[in-house]
Amino acid sequence: MSMARRSFGSIGAFPPPPRRHFRIVARSFIGSAGKPLRSFTGSAGKPLRSFIGSAGVSLRVLLIGAVVVLGLALTPGTAFAGKIEDLVKQLGSDDFRVRTQAALALGATYDNAAVKPLCGKTGDPNQTVKLAVIAALGKLGKDEGTTCLKAARKKETDGTVNAAIDKAIEKSFLGGDPPSPGPSAKWYVAVQVTNKTGRPNLEVEALVRKAMQEKLLANSSCAMAPRNESNQQATDLIKNRKLKGYLLIASVEPFNYSGGNLTVQLKVTMWTYPDRALKAEFGPKLTQQGTPKTDVEGESLLVKMASQTSVDNLTKVAASL
Repeated sequence: MSMARRSFGSIGAFPPPPRRHFRIVARSFIGSAGKPLRSFTGSAGKPLRSFIGSAGVSLRVLLIGAVVVLGLALTPGTAFAGKIEDLVKQLGSDDFRVRTQAALALGATYDNAAVKPLCGKTGDPNQTVKLAVIAALGKLGKDEGTTCLKAARKKETDGTVNAAIDKAIEKSFLGGDPPSPGPSAKWYVAVQVTNKTGRPNLEVEALVRKAMQEKLLANSSCAMAPRNESNQQATDLIKNRKLKGYLLIASVEPFNYSGGNLTVQLKVTMWTYPDRALKAEFGPKLTQQGTPKTDVEGESLLVKMASQTSVDNLTKVAASL
C-alpha cells in the first residue's frame, strides 16, 4: 500500500467528485552528478510512486489530502488573536499616524482576520493611511483582499493611489509576501514559474506559487523567499539564519486533452539558491479522466496538486543532502 493510501485511507468515506479520476506519473530523480537519488527509491528498491501515490489513485483521495494541507496553511494562528483586536481598534483612531502603523502591523500578521478590517479602510480620507492599507492587503495575499482592492480601484480617482492598488493587486493575487523564516526553519525556498499553457502567465504563476507557498508554510522546516528577492538579500538572510537555500524552477507544460482525458504536467528542476547548482529533477504528471473538452477548473486543481507534490519531492531531496 502506498504512502498516499495509508495517509488518507481513514477518510475514504467521502464521496468522490463524479467521473474525476487521475493518476500520477513521476520521473526519476537525479542528483547534480546525474545519478539517481536512491533515497527516493526507498528500501528494497521500492518505486518513487510509493511516496506520492500509486497509479490509479482516485481524485477523492488526493483531493482530500490537498484540502488537509491547505487547511493547515490557512487556519488563522492564535498568536495574533489579541494583537489583531487591538490593531483593529487603532484603525479607528483620530490620529492618522496611529492608523497608518496599525494598518502596516495588520499586514505583517499574515492572518485572515486582518483582511476585513483593512478592507473597511481602503477609503480612509488620509492618503498616507490609504496607501498603508493598500500595501498591507497586498502583503497579506488573501483572495478576499484581492477582491476588495479591485473594488477600491474602481472608486479611486488619485493616480498615485491607483498605481499602488495595481501593484498590491498583483502581489495579493500571487500570494502576497511570505512570512520570515521561523525558528525551526532549515530550508529557504525560492520559486520561479514558466508557463507553456494557453492561459495568462500571471494566472498560472499564481496557481503554482500559492500552492507551493501553502505547502511550504505548513512545514515548520520550510520558509519561502519573496518573489522579487535579490541574490544579495537571499545570501545575507541564508547566512544570518544558517539556512540552506533551494530554488524550484517549475515549467507548466501545455495541457493535453488527448484521448478524452486531461493531463497536466510540471517539469521541475531543483537548484541550490542563490548560487544555482542543480540537485534534482522531477515531473509530476496528473491525468483527469473523462474530460474531452477544456475544463479550466480541472486544470487549476491539477496544477495546484502537482505543485504541492513538487514541494513534497523537494523536502525529500533536501533531507537526503
